[in-house]
Amino acid sequence: MITFVYVSHNKDDAFECDIKTSCGFDDCEFLHFSEKNFSQAYNKALKKAKHNIIVFLRDDIEIHSKNWGVKVVNYFECYDYSILGIVGSITIPLSGLVWENEESLVGRIWYESYDSKNENAFSGIFSGKIIQVAAVDDSLFIVNRDRIKKNFDTNYNGDSFYEIDFCLENIKNGGKIGVIFDLKIVKLTFNEKDNCWINNRKHFINNNKELPIHITPTIILDKGKIKIENQPKVTLIIANKNKPVELASSLESIYEKSNYNNLEIIIIDLGSDANNLQDIKDFIFKHENTRLFEINNEHIPEIYNEIVKDNITNDTELLLFCDPEIILLNDAISRMVNVYLSDKDKCGTIGIRMHNKNNMVRHFGLHLFSTHVEDDFELGIGFHGFKSAYKYQNKIIKDIAGSSRDFMMISKKLYEEVGGFNKQYNYSLDDFELNLKTILHKRRNYLSGNSVAYYLGDDIPKFLPFDFEILINFINEHIDIIKNYFC
Repeated sequence: MITFVYVSHNKDDAFECDIKTSCGFDDCEFLHFSEKNFSQAYNKALKKAKHNIIVFLRDDIEIHSKNWGVKVVNYFECYDYSILGIVGSITIPLSGLVWENEESLVGRIWYESYDSKNENAFSGIFSGKIIQVAAVDDSLFIVNRDRIKKNFDTNYNGDSFYEIDFCLENIKNGGKIGVIFDLKIVKLTFNEKDNCWINNRKHFINNNKELPIHITPTIILDKGKIKIENQPKVTLIIANKNKPVELASSLESIYEKSNYNNLEIIIIDLGSDANNLQDIKDFIFKHENTRLFEINNEHIPEIYNEIVKDNITNDTELLLFCDPEIILLNDAISRMVNVYLSDKDKCGTIGIRMHNKNNMVRHFGLHLFSTHVEDDFELGIGFHGFKSAYKYQNKIIKDIAGSSRDFMMISKKLYEEVGGFNKQYNYSLDDFELNLKTILHKRRNYLSGNSVAYYLGDDIPKFLPFDFEILINFINEHIDIIKNYFC
């Protein structure tokens, strides 16, 4: 069923036995080559192999998965891929340095030993799926010989850049390349950047003037309907100023994607022009569950607190804060409510997964980390997975630091207990503190990774120095607890 191909000084019977055992097939062929030019050896294997499914692997790897051969064969039978790997990149840059930009990488691999500390997870683990990429790593990759459009370029000496060129040439001629998640591979050594590597890189760049190549990531999400019998009332709050088109698009996605009946929407207009304000009124006229309040103030923490205190009825159980540039891609609200109902007494905040317009990740939970500087520590903040292709999981994650108020749910009771958003913040980071305050109230914060939206705003979050100082002071006051949420 499968032919295995490797290059080494000597034939290694123990290595072959381990590979065959892990694969799970009795009908395995092994082709060993001792020449130093990998491209020449692999081209010989393409001609000589008795099976169409050919696995090219380095002799310095270990496979820690069982019976993976059946899955690989099945992938080729069910999908039109020509090359599959265990680590890949959606981008081949102008420099040719494919593996230096982690945001573009997909898959996982262990280095030196099969210990958790040595696992390099460049993306989420999407079992049973294939993620399309532009190139795969040569530690282990698999081809369907019948679908290969181009063979290996023998002008590459040694063991570098030949696999990237092979992938690129096959893409240019209609081939399709993907990463799978069914093999756990340990790479025992690292490849050297010697003179051969330098010359191969020059050859690669000179021969590929069409670079860079980029594969737009696919957003993985669930679109199935969520049924909730006893629906707690959710009040969704959007603050907006002079963004009538963005607001209308956001509301339209909420009306269209949400299968949640017990939903009230409050729009807070912060002083839009008369024409823009009228456009909003016209748009929401037919929606009985949507109310509009006009407040001539742009200080979001203060506005949210006042609205919750003065304008939300007692029957509201859950608050949902929403940015006007959020576009829902599925029924995120029902999924978030499901998370809340599964842990009602201990649930803190609930956030979602956000993507930018280019499908790259914007937000997969708040990121807190510390960097050692001389005799002290420096706080770092951001979003998990920011600007990555697939650094997220399509499932519910609990006990996280928190989520952005761009789309964040919290019970009204808890919001009032923690004092709402801190009005000391001028521009941002009030949501960071709110999330941490729920933790101090012994609640666990959730990320509903299967609740998905686009964020159409600026790519780079803005954290102002004054606000950052307030957050640092708050964290220092409660460092014994909050330090457990540093990554």
